[in-house]
Amino acid sequence: MSQTIHLAAGTLNIEVHKAHLPLNDLLDFASRTNPKRGYLFVSKVLGKHIPCKPSTMRDIYHRLATPLLEVPGPVIFIGMAETATGLGAGVADSLARKAKRRDVVFQHTTRHRLPVSEWICFDEVHSHAPGHILYRPLPTFQQRFAEAQTLVLVDDEISTGRTLSQLGYKLSQKLSNVRQVILVSIINWLSPEQKQAFQEKVGKPVSFINLLEGTFSFTPNPAFRPSLPGKVESMQPALQALPQMGRRGIGMGEKSLIPNGPYPKEHKVSVVGTGEFQFQPFLWAEWLEKRGFDILFQSTTRSPVQLGGPICESLRFKDEYGEGVDNYLHNPPCNREIIIAYEHAKLAQNHSLPEQLGGSVWGVDRSALLDR
Repeated sequence: MSQTIHLAAGTLNIEVHKAHLPLNDLLDFASRTNPKRGYLFVSKVLGKHIPCKPSTMRDIYHRLATPLLEVPGPVIFIGMAETATGLGAGVADSLARKAKRRDVVFQHTTRHRLPVSEWICFDEVHSHAPGHILYRPLPTFQQRFAEAQTLVLVDDEISTGRTLSQLGYKLSQKLSNVRQVILVSIINWLSPEQKQAFQEKVGKPVSFINLLEGTFSFTPNPAFRPSLPGKVESMQPALQALPQMGRRGIGMGEKSLIPNGPYPKEHKVSVVGTGEFQFQPFLWAEWLEKRGFDILFQSTTRSPVQLGGPICESLRFKDEYGEGVDNYLHNPPCNREIIIAYEHAKLAQNHSLPEQLGGSVWGVDRSALLDR
C-alpha cells in the first residue's frame, strides 16, 4: 500500500509492506520544528501526543508481547526515553502477565541526572534533546541483568536504527550471557540492509517485532523555516527525578505496580502523565477504565511540534524538575475532569501545568499500591 502525506514541512511518501493493524489506525503525521527531521510520526495508540483509551494501549502491549512468551530468561527490557518509557514497561508487563513470568525486568533510558554514576550514555542525533543515560540497575536486579539471556529494546518507531544500535552494542558488551537481541516497536521502517547492519553492529542474533513494517521517503519544503527551539542544556534541577520508577529497574509480575491515585468525581476523565513518568499513571487510568469511567490517557513531552493536522492545540511550560527545559502538552484535555500525575507530589509545586489546565494534582506515594 502506498500513501502520500503533504505536510507544512514537506511531503512523506510511505510504502507499507506488512501490517497487523492499518496504518491510519496507528499513525497520524505532523511537522517538527526541527531542521534535522521535519516530519513526525504521531502515534494514535501510544498515549503521548494524542489522547488514547488505556484499553487501546493495553491491546498494543499484548500484541507486541505475544511473540515473546517463550523467549529464554531472564528477560531485560529497555525502553527509550521519553516516548517509549510507557510502551516498554507496558509490553514487559503484558509479557509477565500473559506468561506468568517472574524473570522480566524493565528499565528505561532517561534524560535526567541521578546522584549515582552513569552506566551507559549515547546520543540521538535528530533530537533537540539528544543525551540518553542508562544507569546501573538497582542492586536487587543486577544478578538478573548479569544472567539475562534475552535483551529487548523498545521504541515507538524505528527509522534508521542508529540510536538503538548504539545501545544494543554497548549493552551486549556488558551483558555477556545475552543470546539474542529483540527490537520491539509499533512501527519499523528499516530496510533489509539496515536490519543486517544492525545485527552486524550489535554482534548478536537480532529479531524484530512490530505491528507495521514499511519504508518512507521525505521531500523537504524549502519554504518551511520554523522558529527552532534551542538545544536543551539542563540546569541543576531544583527537584530530583526518582530512580525507582523505572530509571534503575522495575521487576514485572512480582507485585502490584498500580499506584493508589485519586478517585474521580466525574465520569469523563483525562489522566495526564508527566515526561518519562507514564507507566504507573497508565496503570491507574486502566484500573479506572475497568471500573466504568470514560478515561483518556496522554502525557507531556519535550518535543515541540508544529500546530496542524493531528496537533490541534499545544501548551508550553517549563519542566517540573526546575531544569529550565521547555515542555509541551499537545491536544490538552477539554470538558473532562483532569488528573495530572507526578512521580512525587512536590513536583507539582514547581510546575505551571496545573494552573493552565485547572486539573487536580496527584503525586505517587510508592507505599500506596493497589492489588490487581
